[in-house]
Amino acid sequence: MSKAETSRILTPRSVTWGRLAANSAAHTTEHLFGGVIAVVLPLITTALGLSLAQAGALVSTRTFTAGLASIPSGFLADLARRRNILLGACLMMLGLASLGMSYAGGFGLLLVFMAISGMGGGGFHPQSLAILSQRYRERRAFAIGVHDSSGNLGEVIGPLAMGLLLTFFDWRTTLQVWAIPGLAVGLCYAIFGAESQLPAPRTRDYRRSLWENVLTNKAVFGLVVVSTLRAMGQTALSAFLPLYLSLDLKLPAGAMGVYMSILFLFAGTAPTFAGWVSDRLGRNLLIIFCSLLSAILIFVVPYLGAGIFLIAGLALVGVFLWALRPVVITAAMEAAPPNLAGSIVAFIFTVNMGISFIAPILAGLVADAYGLPMALITIALFPFLAFVVALALFVPRPSKGK
Repeated sequence: MSKAETSRILTPRSVTWGRLAANSAAHTTEHLFGGVIAVVLPLITTALGLSLAQAGALVSTRTFTAGLASIPSGFLADLARRRNILLGACLMMLGLASLGMSYAGGFGLLLVFMAISGMGGGGFHPQSLAILSQRYRERRAFAIGVHDSSGNLGEVIGPLAMGLLLTFFDWRTTLQVWAIPGLAVGLCYAIFGAESQLPAPRTRDYRRSLWENVLTNKAVFGLVVVSTLRAMGQTALSAFLPLYLSLDLKLPAGAMGVYMSILFLFAGTAPTFAGWVSDRLGRNLLIIFCSLLSAILIFVVPYLGAGIFLIAGLALVGVFLWALRPVVITAAMEAAPPNLAGSIVAFIFTVNMGISFIAPILAGLVADAYGLPMALITIALFPFLAFVVALALFVPRPSKGK
């Protein structure tokens, strides 16, 4: 849809930011559950005598069920009239999962409630992003960028707040307290977050449009590939950068925490700024530019040593690599009809989660054979391949003369 068309639908005076604030608060709440995995799961593993394989299975189960839940959630986001109830239910599932885990006495129940949390987290994003896409058509990338940054805020707050609770309570009581945000925010959104003036969905037209404009759409497919390669780089870097800092640079835990905090600080704020820029300057060049710079910056990290240059390099990696996600998602949404926003998000998230787990495995194989610096250099290949795909997708080929 062109800017001229969208301006007739949504004038600047009709833009209010209450919906964005509500969805961002909900997204922060959704990402608070990450604190359970980062802080409480090791305590549960020790307290219940779980093996490391069982602990890993709990995390894998959450990731797997999140990917499965994204698909039907995307369909419902495009077809349902009461998306506020669906989004609220996803948050309440996270609260229910935290509450249920607090009473679990063994691996079986933990697995069930971890799966419920995955369904809540995986189902949340298509609903929330489809709502924002519908509400902020002229400022779509900015809205999605703010939404993305709010999730990063939850990942920062979650472990800190949960660590504070654990200084006063045991892990079971902490999980019971931790259930309150998901249950309360989810219930409030379900009751008070109804949308107005939604077009009536038509199932038959939706099926045909889904096939023609998503599943067989070359532009959407290309952007999904770019998004997946970006996600592979982010996933592998998040896993192996701490190992490089501690094992190769021999940094103490406190210093390593500072370096990682710098990365995530800039990563958390970058999506909002990138969305704002792309709404004004366009998506395509920004995707190409950020992909290339991400690859270059990750490539040079092993050559920066420890100190100010590494701090600056990690800050820039956070800016360019993490900034790509809302811009790519927005571009994919705009490559298809607006009534398919939820399906687009579901497609992207499902493919991202279904493939990006390969990247840490590949990086680990390289690290074992050639060392951690070479593993980081290998990780740089993922955003570089995203740059190559984006270049092929957005730069027109010269037409051949007759």
